[in-house]
Amino acid sequence: MAPRQTRRELRAERRRQKRKRIGAVGIAGLAIAGLVAAAAITFGVQKATSDGHQPPAGQTTVLFSIVGADGTGLESALLAHDASTHEGVELLMPARVLTEVCGFGNQQLGQVLALPDGQRLSRSAVSQMLGGVSVDGSWALTTAQLARLVDEVGGITADVDVDVIQRRSDGSRVLLVPHGDGQKLTGSRAAAYATYVAGGEDAAVNLVRLQQVIDGLLAVLPKSSGAVERLVTSLGKGASSTLGAKRLSEVLVGLAADGRANNVLPTDLPVVSINSGGGPASYRVDTEQTATFVQANLAASLPASATTERTRVFVQNGVGTPGLAGIACTKLVAAGYAFAGSGNAAEFGHATSKVLVFDGSLASARLAGAVAHALGLPATDVGTSSEAGNVADVVVILGKDFKR
Repeated sequence: MAPRQTRRELRAERRRQKRKRIGAVGIAGLAIAGLVAAAAITFGVQKATSDGHQPPAGQTTVLFSIVGADGTGLESALLAHDASTHEGVELLMPARVLTEVCGFGNQQLGQVLALPDGQRLSRSAVSQMLGGVSVDGSWALTTAQLARLVDEVGGITADVDVDVIQRRSDGSRVLLVPHGDGQKLTGSRAAAYATYVAGGEDAAVNLVRLQQVIDGLLAVLPKSSGAVERLVTSLGKGASSTLGAKRLSEVLVGLAADGRANNVLPTDLPVVSINSGGGPASYRVDTEQTATFVQANLAASLPASATTERTRVFVQNGVGTPGLAGIACTKLVAAGYAFAGSGNAAEFGHATSKVLVFDGSLASARLAGAVAHALGLPATDVGTSSEAGNVADVVVILGKDFKR
């Protein structure tokens, strides 16, 4: 077990994390070790005011995204508040981390938001990256909505680590936010800082800026969930979260109280940089370090099906109807199966579906039967195949008998 830290040591460690946490993506392992040690602390209890309404006990997770003009996610963070333990988590995720999206193949996380039903797909993608953690809702704000929210609370204070420069089409440059600690930022300056990546910087470096804006906002939010609910609702269409404005406000008020008690653990998703041949870096999830972090800090959001090794299912579209694989994947994930990938079958026109396993054992037959049942397919669609047994535990080729 990791040694306990004093609150003073923990606060000092968090200040170091805020300044240097993402300086080199390759040192993620060292950051995780510190977080696991911090997770061993017995935190103090501080209750959040919620206008007489007691929020549901347990951990609630919200995927917060800043949305660009093209509908993509510029920045993302998984925010978690546990109303039972009064502990919070801010898990910051690079927009360029790669994830497999059922029906759409390999995608960067930021691009997923712009896909059809992008908020649901983004939650599913993050859940998959975190080994099955339940993501309870989304909260997506445009840069204009984020700026308005910051202005509504009177601005925020942040330690700005870089000059934020806007490059205009005529070649001129404008200094939007100067470098310096303890700066008061208006809404437009806060939105610019949260999404800023300087020329030549690694794309994940700006996660520390996103955290500065999130922390600054939480520090000045009203302590009443009713007041926060009114703030969120005033931002306009699409800003109230899939959780609903009331529950979102309870999570934000709770997370802000966690922060005042120094009970929020900020960190970046452990990733490994992928060589992109000179272009902007992309990343893949470091699954081992991520699993360590999840067990230490997000275990309360792991459903029972995620605590055991899940059956991996690969889905192929054997009809050609767009979006068919995505519908099947949604049903499979809801039934507790892990998504192993998707694509088109070698040919379309399959009259019936195929649910394939790779040996004739009774256990495999039962497994295939359970997958078929989850998809609403008859047992007659179950079969065996000697090909590609290492792709997944079960391969499904969707035919015309698969009903949406």
